[in-house]
Amino acid sequence: MNPAVKIGTCGAVRDLPAGAVGSGIVRLDAELGVVSLDETAGELIGIPPDTLLGRRIGEIVDLANLGNLMHSGISFSNQAIVVGTRSLACDYVPIVEDERIVGGVMSLKKAFPEDPPGSSDDLKELLRSAGAFMDLDYHGIIILDRNGIVVMVNQAFAEVLDTTPQAMIGKHVHQAYPNSQPSRMPVVMETCKPEISTHYMNGKEVYASRFPLVRGGRVIGCIGKILFKDVREITLLANRLQTSPEGKAPGRAVAMKGAIFKYDINSIVGQSRKIAELKEVLLRVALKNSNVLLRGESGTGKELFAHAIHAASNRRYAPFIKVNCAAIPEHLLESELFGYAEGAFTGARKGGQLGKFEQAHTGTIFLDEIGDMPLSMQVKLLRVLQEREFVPLGGAAPKSVDVRVVAATNSNLEDLVREGKFREDLYYRLNVVALTIPSLRERMEDIFSITKNFIDQFNFEFDLHVQGLDAEAWDIIRRYDWPGNIRELRNVIESAFNVATGPLIMREHLPSQLSRFSSRAGAKAEHAAGQGVEDYIRASIGKKNINEIMDDLEKLLIVKALDICNGNKLQAAQLLGISRPGLYKKLQKRSGEVCTPY
Repeated sequence: MNPAVKIGTCGAVRDLPAGAVGSGIVRLDAELGVVSLDETAGELIGIPPDTLLGRRIGEIVDLANLGNLMHSGISFSNQAIVVGTRSLACDYVPIVEDERIVGGVMSLKKAFPEDPPGSSDDLKELLRSAGAFMDLDYHGIIILDRNGIVVMVNQAFAEVLDTTPQAMIGKHVHQAYPNSQPSRMPVVMETCKPEISTHYMNGKEVYASRFPLVRGGRVIGCIGKILFKDVREITLLANRLQTSPEGKAPGRAVAMKGAIFKYDINSIVGQSRKIAELKEVLLRVALKNSNVLLRGESGTGKELFAHAIHAASNRRYAPFIKVNCAAIPEHLLESELFGYAEGAFTGARKGGQLGKFEQAHTGTIFLDEIGDMPLSMQVKLLRVLQEREFVPLGGAAPKSVDVRVVAATNSNLEDLVREGKFREDLYYRLNVVALTIPSLRERMEDIFSITKNFIDQFNFEFDLHVQGLDAEAWDIIRRYDWPGNIRELRNVIESAFNVATGPLIMREHLPSQLSRFSSRAGAKAEHAAGQGVEDYIRASIGKKNINEIMDDLEKLLIVKALDICNGNKLQAAQLLGISRPGLYKKLQKRSGEVCTPY
């Protein structure tokens, strides 16, 4: 191996699939950009290793659909990729840290022409074109070849078994299932009959499907998919569909099933350290039933996080009900929350009306702007949280309810408690788990991906083809401090879409207040930065030559950009206005090795 090129420090090398020893090794970042590779990989690809650094692997070799699988964190072994006119065999395992994909390791070897053709080749070709059935984050998926060997598996499937995809790849399915009922997939291949049934895996009763993969009248493998990680979810989903308006129209209910979750954890855009840590905590908290208090400035996306908690919980197929406590008049809030009985007041609907808590039974209720709830209602809310029951307005008998409460506020509840405007006992009932959502200015390294996400959304909505922002517009976006947070950024991009005339959003397309604010802030920042550079130059003249001074300044710029972008090299390169390969080469020049991507 070239001593100047090192494999990263994430521990993935020891978890390579069987057969990787002696192969060419390529280390990739989260965007499938080449971080490092050895001489063997360079020889197999046929391009000098130092010219590949920073380039996306899909630009170098023909991955077909394998690139989508790699982005999804799916491990696979012995799959064919094409380099020019040559075919190579490829193994891949993702590198997962804190439940997020931070890169991957690919091993390459020659595809020997003397390998006998047959079902293995058919399976590879089928998997290269596979797309729809693998494009699932929540569902666990595993694929076997005709001999029962695991050739592809994703993280969700491995987690059910408390293992990793790396530990399963290349093993017979019976060996890959520790502490579990023997797999039915070999039986499905023998009988060529699909099955859908419950199955015990690592002490969990899951609901799974198994289908033989058939080509040319021959069984060439088998795919297994975990439809529900807990069979209790089926009851929740059935109750949801039965009680929903769509329940009377089965065809429509099936069509709407995919829309049950409005948002989930994947809807939270950003890879900054604060957001990554918050997502990790959210996923742990979601599996419990404790009440959650979401705190953060207006516009940070508290409702999005509330949806994500619900979607990741065991209540995901039950209702998610939102109530804005500040938007409902005080005299109507009780009937909105708890409903009312027939004849409760003049004009009351015949038969009464269900309240939001009863609508959310077995699910989640999201109480937004909880700090604005009147004191009189706080007493009644406290009873629901303590006793799990309530009395509808005008009713006599209490009703029991099973609801998880997620509340949100941009107010300082502690100050409200001291001022007597918020009950202390209710505060402690709600504040069991508190998640603070950072403001946009605290996660500015995410602004590139958030902006791109909005551009993609509005391109679809307006049927346009805007590619991005020009350098001057980016500079304004980057300098602005975003008091309205992500909501304000979304409005700015939507406003620009209404006036943009070309493929790029320009400075003149942005709202005028952004340009004015950015000009003042930019002048102050440039003055401070200029003063610091001037001090450094004064101290260095006579002690260092001009090349040494320029090298030091470049190094400081790179370090600062990486710090701003939390180590994300793609964003740092964009911030510096250079290509990612260019940044990798500068890092290699300065450190003598290729740095890891995060």
